[in-house]
Amino acid sequence: MKRKRIFRWPFRDRARIADDVKAEVEHHLELSARKLERRGMDGEAARREARRRFGDVDRAKRELETMDQRNERRRERRAWLKSLYGDLRYGVRRLVRERGFATTALLTLALGIGASTAIFSVVRTVLLEPLPYATPDRLVMIWEQRPEEGGTTWLSAREVMSYAQQAESFEQIAGIDLRNANLTGGLEPERVRAAAVTASAFEALGVQALLGRTLIPANDEPGASDAVVIGHGLWQRAFGGAADVVGQTLRVNGRPRTVVGVMPASFRLPLDYREERPTELWLPLALDPADPGQWGDRYLNGLGRLREGVSPARARAELARIAEGWIREGFVADQGDGRLFRNAVPLREFVTGGVRRPLLIVFGAVGFVLLIVCANVANLLLARADGRRREVAIRGAMGAARRRLMGQLLTENLVLSTLGSGLGVGVAYAGTRALAALHPPGLPRVESVGIDPAVLVFSAGLALLTGLVFGLVPALQLSRTDLVGALREGGDRGTAGREGRRFRRGLVVAEMAFSVILLVGAGLLLRSFVELRRIDLGFEPDRVLTLRLSPSLADYPEDAQVVAFYRQAVDGIEALPGVVSAAAVRVLPLSSTIGNWSITIEGRPHVREENPNGDWQVVTSGYFETMGLELVSGRFLTDADREDGPMSVVINAPMAARYWPGEEALGKRFHLSTDDRPWMTVVGVVRPVRHNAVVEEPRTEMYLPHAQMPAEVGFAPYGMTLLVKTEGDPMAMVGPVREVIRGLDPNLPVSDIRSMDDVVANALAQPRFTALLLGLFAALALLLAAIGIYGTISLHVSRRAHEIGIRMALGAQRGQVLGMILGQGMVLAVAGVAFGLLGAFFLTRTLGALVYEVDTLDPVTFAAVPVMLIMVALLACLNPARRAARLEPAATLRRE
Repeated sequence: MKRKRIFRWPFRDRARIADDVKAEVEHHLELSARKLERRGMDGEAARREARRRFGDVDRAKRELETMDQRNERRRERRAWLKSLYGDLRYGVRRLVRERGFATTALLTLALGIGASTAIFSVVRTVLLEPLPYATPDRLVMIWEQRPEEGGTTWLSAREVMSYAQQAESFEQIAGIDLRNANLTGGLEPERVRAAAVTASAFEALGVQALLGRTLIPANDEPGASDAVVIGHGLWQRAFGGAADVVGQTLRVNGRPRTVVGVMPASFRLPLDYREERPTELWLPLALDPADPGQWGDRYLNGLGRLREGVSPARARAELARIAEGWIREGFVADQGDGRLFRNAVPLREFVTGGVRRPLLIVFGAVGFVLLIVCANVANLLLARADGRRREVAIRGAMGAARRRLMGQLLTENLVLSTLGSGLGVGVAYAGTRALAALHPPGLPRVESVGIDPAVLVFSAGLALLTGLVFGLVPALQLSRTDLVGALREGGDRGTAGREGRRFRRGLVVAEMAFSVILLVGAGLLLRSFVELRRIDLGFEPDRVLTLRLSPSLADYPEDAQVVAFYRQAVDGIEALPGVVSAAAVRVLPLSSTIGNWSITIEGRPHVREENPNGDWQVVTSGYFETMGLELVSGRFLTDADREDGPMSVVINAPMAARYWPGEEALGKRFHLSTDDRPWMTVVGVVRPVRHNAVVEEPRTEMYLPHAQMPAEVGFAPYGMTLLVKTEGDPMAMVGPVREVIRGLDPNLPVSDIRSMDDVVANALAQPRFTALLLGLFAALALLLAAIGIYGTISLHVSRRAHEIGIRMALGAQRGQVLGMILGQGMVLAVAGVAFGLLGAFFLTRTLGALVYEVDTLDPVTFAAVPVMLIMVALLACLNPARRAARLEPAATLRRE
């Protein structure tokens, strides 16, 4: 039989009738037990049977007691919420009444919390969010590392295929060759970023196509497929986002290819995070195992997916063992100590390695700014608290407990910090949009930086933390107010007032110290950036226009045709009014990494271990004059260095010094690689050019005439950058230059149009960006510190007006009063500067990797920053001191 429930009353009646229910239950149990006893049942058995029929009274009592406790907690919670609501209303009303204080505090908090939130958003997106690949922690980039040159280079096709066959630490190994491609057949020819990849690249990354499929192993067979995978943006531009794009034809470099898939809009190759433009086209690399090329023909980026449980260190050791086997078999030369240096770099480190330290330093700097903000607002609250002692004393005298007073004061502070956080989110949003608009090169995924729920949680946490930090001490001071003294005297002449003054001064000292640290750091980076700008790049970027061309093999099947095209393009551009000179170059300095080529020097046996080589550059005549390279000896390349003339080459001074030390390099001969290629004669030596990076040491480099490349190496480079030296603004010549190119080949797209000044600026973008951010935060810290010391001295003057009036009435001169107030402010400033210099001495050492030609203990910076801060502090103290000196003794004493 189903047990009947006896508790069915609604919740709202439970508390009211709980006692009646208990009594009723007991009464029913007693009646039931008596009836059973009259029927002959033993008394104890009767009570047990009654309990069975009517339920467990103890259980009922426990339930009712639990219900009573729950109701009591709810009543307490309602009372607390009511009290909190009252405190919130009171806090808002006070902020409305005290508009000056509220405005200053809210703007200060908005700047501090907004800056912190914006930088946190950047750090989270760039450094903390996982890369958009399947299990990205198992992805690595495979590099050949050259410690003696401090750089890296690529892998050959033979090496990629050999690693894929022998390396057991990897699930997949892929090769990637970044390229550019011409798209024709539409209204306008277009130049897009492309990549030739092995089919295993998509499998290694663990990504799927949005439409269709990615490349498959069958596409890797040479000549077996004309498949192409396109990016989301290209799909929208070229096909209007048509759903039936799979199977359609796209003309790539003059060759029709079939679209087999479309990648999602968010897809990027790992290498794209280091490039200015994302890849939008993926072609089969189609490595031929029967003819993979030479071991030293390195042009591929290696990508690998580790097997589960395999560490990068273990994979690195296996790569080294495989390379040692190649050296023993004579396939490749070692790079010292009988080894070939290899590295398996975790993908996150590869993508963010160059920006991790600068971002963390900037994040630390914004933390200092937030501490200064807290100190400033705490100073404001302490000054405000002095005027509220009488109010708090009255409330305490009327029976308000200290805990209640503390709660109200902290609630007011949390209202302030919450409003400041809301404004700070707006500041952070504007800051992240500004960063995305700047799009500093080398900062990966910056376009994805924004305000999301995680960032809002961070901002809310900052609001809570800052509210507690800057509000706790003022609240404690007010809650400890001497009731009798405050009611009798008012003001701040008691112990709490003296403690408040000491604490405010301590906060000013802390603000000044943090400002010193930030300013020293910003000064070091600024001086470093100035030194970077002073580096002799080896060329003159002024008034030089650059644009990239790449005729397709389908349209120019013969090397002679592409040589003739560039000659005609240069001649046509030089004929334009306003053009001083023009030329073409294979790899534009400071735009991308240049590769090297082994050489064989005449009269010297080729020793593989020595590996003589030089970065190979291909130019047309006029390049040296257009770029302003300085001739050391000999001559530049000219129009006479044609395909039917003697093979000529110009080298740079480091190459001449390395391979012909103490000799004249002019007239010396060498040829490329160890094959039987024609000898080239050195006809000129030029000063070195900084090519791969502004701060790199000059490398050996050789300049080959474009017209002679077919005879020297068997091919002429198709992709070249045109350089145009102009009389005025180089960007004004874009239209006329385009017309010249269109007249020669209407289907040839022109890309990467920019001035050489922009190229140089882009190469310095990362140090400039870091110095700019740290400088902005340092300036903000200096402003806040100046406001803090101004507010403290102003309050000091207003509180001591009576004393100053008495001093002046007793004969103190205005100059003495002025000196007294300035001296008190300067004591605070000097103390803050001293502590700040001590902190900077230790903390600026973290900037060692970010500064160039500047010591982290640079005496100029460490001397200039204190002087500047003392001057700022003096100016901040001057107005309050002058106001004190202008006090009228009689009027001041009457007011008091």
